[in-house]
Amino acid sequence: MTDGTPAHSTAIARLKALVDRLRPPAAQDAEQRVRAEAARLGTRPDEAAALGEALRSLLALPRQGAFYAETGVTSAQGFWLELAQRLRERLLPPLRDESRLRSILHLLFADRDDHLWVTAVADDAWLELVAALGLKKIGGGTAYASLLEAARMLSYRIAGVGLDRELLHAEPDLEHHESPFLAQNAALLPLLERARSGGGIPDADEIRHIDVLLDQCDAALDGVRRKARENGISIRLTYLLARLRQLIDRLRLLLDFAVVDDRRRHAVVVLKTLLASEQTSDEMGEFITGNVSLLARNVTDHASRHGEHYVAEDRAEWRAMAKSAAGGGIVIALMALFKIKLALLHLPPLTEGIAFGLNYGLGFVLIHLLGFTVATKQPAMTAASIAATLEEARPKELERLADFAQNVVRTQCVAVLGNVGLALPVAALIAALWLPLLGEIPAPEEKLQKMLHEVHPLASGALFFAAVAGVGLFLSGLVSGYFDNKARYHRLGPRIAAAPRLAWLGAERATRLGNYLDAHYGAILGNLFFGMYLGLVGAVGGLTGLPIDIRHVAFSSANLGTALAALGPRAVAEILPWAIAGIIGIALVNLVVSFSLALYVALQSRRVGSAQILRLGMVLLKRLAKNPLGFVSPPRDKPAD
Repeated sequence: MTDGTPAHSTAIARLKALVDRLRPPAAQDAEQRVRAEAARLGTRPDEAAALGEALRSLLALPRQGAFYAETGVTSAQGFWLELAQRLRERLLPPLRDESRLRSILHLLFADRDDHLWVTAVADDAWLELVAALGLKKIGGGTAYASLLEAARMLSYRIAGVGLDRELLHAEPDLEHHESPFLAQNAALLPLLERARSGGGIPDADEIRHIDVLLDQCDAALDGVRRKARENGISIRLTYLLARLRQLIDRLRLLLDFAVVDDRRRHAVVVLKTLLASEQTSDEMGEFITGNVSLLARNVTDHASRHGEHYVAEDRAEWRAMAKSAAGGGIVIALMALFKIKLALLHLPPLTEGIAFGLNYGLGFVLIHLLGFTVATKQPAMTAASIAATLEEARPKELERLADFAQNVVRTQCVAVLGNVGLALPVAALIAALWLPLLGEIPAPEEKLQKMLHEVHPLASGALFFAAVAGVGLFLSGLVSGYFDNKARYHRLGPRIAAAPRLAWLGAERATRLGNYLDAHYGAILGNLFFGMYLGLVGAVGGLTGLPIDIRHVAFSSANLGTALAALGPRAVAEILPWAIAGIIGIALVNLVVSFSLALYVALQSRRVGSAQILRLGMVLLKRLAKNPLGFVSPPRDKPAD
C-alpha cells in the first residue's frame, strides 16, 4: 500500500537508484564509492540537480515530527508489549506509506545491513556528495518545523516518564525536589513556541541551559541505577531507564541541529543515527540484552554477596566450611535413601518427578536452614564474587585477585570433600544397619546394580547428565539472586514486619521474621527451584524420550555408599574403581559447568572484558605449577593487627 503522489514516487525511485549505486559489496569499500559518485555527479549537473530536488521534496513532507522523535526509540507500552511488537514486525513487516519518511527510509535502504556501510563512511565523504547534489542549505522551512515539533514531543515524553510511579518509587527525591525531567520541559517549551511562531530560533546560550538540565536528568538516572544495586530493580524500571536515556539522547541530537552553523554536517549525523536506529528497531537480542542488563547486574550482585560467605580466607573459616559441608553430607545421605524408597513406589513419571523434586528441594532448604552447605551450590555464587572483584580491581592488583581465586578453589575443594566424605559413609552405615534392623536390604539387588552403573564414567551418560545438573546449579544461582533482588525492591522485610495479619506475633517477632526472610528469601526459593529441577529433568526425559537425566556428585556418592554396603565389597570390586572415577568426574563437571556459566553471565552483566580474566588465569596457572597443593590445603591465618 502506498499513498504517495506520482512526484513522490519519482523522487523515491531516483534516490533509490542512487543508494543502489552507492551500496558496496563490503562496508570498507563504501567511502570510495561515495566519493566516486560525488565526482561523477560533478560532471553531470542535470542529474545532480534532479537528485537534489528529489531529496528536498521528500524532506519537505509535512508533519514528520514523529519520524524524528520516535525512530529507534522504544515505545511507552512497556518491555513485554514492545518485545511482542518487535517479534510481529520481524515476522510480518508493516505496510509502507510513501507519504511518511520512516517508510521512505526503508524503501531507499532496503537491505537490513545498509546502516553498517552508511555509518562506516566518513562525514566528509557524505558532505562531498551533498555538495555535488547542490544542497547548500539543509534544515529550513517544513523540515525545520518538523524538527521543532519532534523536540517538543520528546520534551513532553521525558517529563511524562519522569513522573512514572515506578521511577518515583526508585527515587523518592524526585517528588520532594524540583524534578529535572519537568524542569527541562518548562524551560524548553517557550523557546520552541517562539521559534515556531517566527520569533527566532534558540541561540547557543539558551540551548546550553537546556543541556545543563538534561545533564541533571542523566545524573538522576545514574542515581537510580546506583541505588538499584542496593534496593533492587524490576524489568519495568530497567525499561523506563533505557527509554529515558534514548529520549534524552534524541532530544540532544535535535537541539544540536537547531543551533549549529553547518547544518549539512549535522544532518549527516542525524541520518546515520536515524537509519541505524530504524534498521535495528526490530532486533530482539540487543533489545533484550539492553533492557535486562541492569536486572542481570543486580541478580549477580546479590549472588556475589552470598558468594562471599562461601570463601574461606583463613584456617578458622576453612574448618567451619568443612564442618558445614559435612553436615550437608549427612542430610544428603538421608535424602538419597528417601529418594531410593520413592523410586521403589513406581509412581507415574510426572508424579514421581514431583515427588523427587520435593524430596530434593525440601532437603536443600533444610540444609540451608540448619546452616549447612551443599558444595555444588557454591560455584554460581563464587563466580559472581570473582566477577565483582575483577570489575573493581585494576590490572596491578592481579596478585590480590589470584589470592581470592585461590581461596575460592580451596574452599570449593574442602566443601566437596565434606559433602562426599560424609554422604558416602553415612549412606553406607544406614545400608549396613538396614538388614539387621529391618530384615532386608534397602533396595532390590538389580536397583543397587543400576545405581552403580549410573555413575560409570564411560558405560553410562554420567558425565553428560552431570553437565545437565550443572546447568541447574547455575540457574538456581540466578533464581536466588533474582528473588533476593525482588525482596529488596519490594521491601519484603519491612512489609512483613508491618503486615496487619502478623500483628499477633508482636512487633519484635514480626521484625525478626521479616529480616530473616529478607536475608534468606532468595536462597530458599533457589534451593526449591534446584530441587524441583533435579526431580523433574528425569521425568521430562522419560515422558519425551529425550536422553536427559541428572547426576549430582553428593547424591551419586551416597548411592555408591548404599550399594557398596548392601551388596558387599566383593560384589562391587570390579566396578568400584570405575564408580570412584565417575564420582570424581561428576564432581568436576558439576562444578565446571555451573561455574563457567555463572562467571560468563556475571562478566557480561558488568561489561568486564576477557583480557582481565585471561591475565588472572595465567597468574593462577603459574601458581598451580609452582605449588599445586596450595589450591587444596587450608589457607594461612590472617596476620594479627
